[in-house]
Amino acid sequence: MSREKGAQRKGKHKTVRRAPLILVFGEDENDTKSIRELIEALRPDLAGKVQHRRQPLVLIKDAKPEDVPERARKIAEAVDIERARHDVVCVFAHEDRDDIEPKHEAICVKIESALAQAGCPAHAVVPAWELEAWWFMWPEAVQAVRPKSWRVPDDYLGKRVGMIKDAKEELIRRVVPKDLKPEKRKGFPDYQESDSPAIARHVREKNLARSPGARSDSYSRFVSSVDQCVLE
Repeated sequence: MSREKGAQRKGKHKTVRRAPLILVFGEDENDTKSIRELIEALRPDLAGKVQHRRQPLVLIKDAKPEDVPERARKIAEAVDIERARHDVVCVFAHEDRDDIEPKHEAICVKIESALAQAGCPAHAVVPAWELEAWWFMWPEAVQAVRPKSWRVPDDYLGKRVGMIKDAKEELIRRVVPKDLKPEKRKGFPDYQESDSPAIARHVREKNLARSPGARSDSYSRFVSSVDQCVLE
């Protein structure tokens, strides 16, 4: 057999390696962008391999039992499309709990069970109360977004941030300087949901993801999920 023909035969059996991909689905783009940043903060080896998707939305938390399979199926189909081009390593599905710990656990189970039954094993990301509760673990990262305006919201250092009710509204209150004069309150730049990705990015850039200043069981669960992602 000639060298040329032998090379051609070997080429037919050559395995093409597909690029690894970690997918993040959620209920809001600001949240999915933030979760992508946190995943890469926890796992620098995954940097550049994590992507968020706007659609389909994760709407399983409050879904009626008869509606859950269809909503999970849409996510599974989106993942299958990606598997044709990539090696999908992990899938994360986010929804806020809107309740305190440990209420997030039941929603995690509901989301993960529904996606598993749809043929799409996934990790549920369910912050208690909301993603904003996690930001209290890194008050300096919050203040860094508006360094000339916001105070450092360090009110919950060393505490259980998963017990903060209406975390988003609480964060809005806590970034306001205590000595802010009433006449300046009208033009004060309040925290917005669109600030979340910048906070998460600061957590990543300053390598803070594994050293939170407060406790969150829902965040600890998320960290464990991220650590389970294995690149081949």
